[in-house]
Amino acid sequence: MRKFLISIPMYFFGAYALLGYVMLMLIFIGILLTPLLGSILDIDVLGNVISIFEVLLNGGAVGWITLAWTFGQFFIAYALHKYLRSILKT
Repeated sequence: MRKFLISIPMYFFGAYALLGYVMLMLIFIGILLTPLLGSILDIDVLGNVISIFEVLLNGGAVGWITLAWTFGQFFIAYALHKYLRSILKT
């Protein structure tokens, strides 16, 4: 029963971390495809990413905290997944 109760949040945090990594890869692929398909589809992924960083960094301390939390939450989820997996193996 203990293993079952630990495995539920472990898999949740693992899936959440994986979601963050997939989103990061999709943004990277979108940036790479912008020169090829930007004029056809009217997309500007790099410009949107730069404007998000610009707005957050101009927000002062709250912007910095939001920036750290927005991108750090996936790493925290992965660390929790690893910690729960180590508990599960013992």
